[in-house]
Amino acid sequence: MFLIWFVVWWIIGLLYIDWKRWRIGYPTALAGSLGSFFIDTASVSGGFWSYPDPLLSGLWPNILLNFSIYPVGSWIFVQKLPEDRLRQVLWIIGGAIVLLVVEFHLGSQGRMSYHNGWNIGWSALANLFLLSLLVVHYRKAERGHPSYS
Repeated sequence: MFLIWFVVWWIIGLLYIDWKRWRIGYPTALAGSLGSFFIDTASVSGGFWSYPDPLLSGLWPNILLNFSIYPVGSWIFVQKLPEDRLRQVLWIIGGAIVLLVVEFHLGSQGRMSYHNGWNIGWSALANLFLLSLLVVHYRKAERGHPSYS
């Protein structure tokens, strides 16, 4: 399942990332992927969720997610970020919904399980918060930097 999501997200990336402007969003995609990897790695030992998979053990599901959905999704997310504040809020909500669809799919296939009181509702709130952080990162660390324009 994780290999399928890896391929799907890179196909999406090939179609929707503006490769002529590849520098826009690249640092934010790396920050999003690195942050997610730290969160997922901490989660492996007694955290809030895990990714059981009969083919891939240990951190392999995390690694595949962190080299596909998180960087590709973050890259597209900031490259297509609207300027208008209301549309940005809607964009963040839409991004959170996309992540919840992936999470729901993994859960329904038995490839994601929750622990210590975590559930899809907490994930929804976390997604909204983390996508908002991506917007902040993009604005503060990347957007004003002349080499990324």
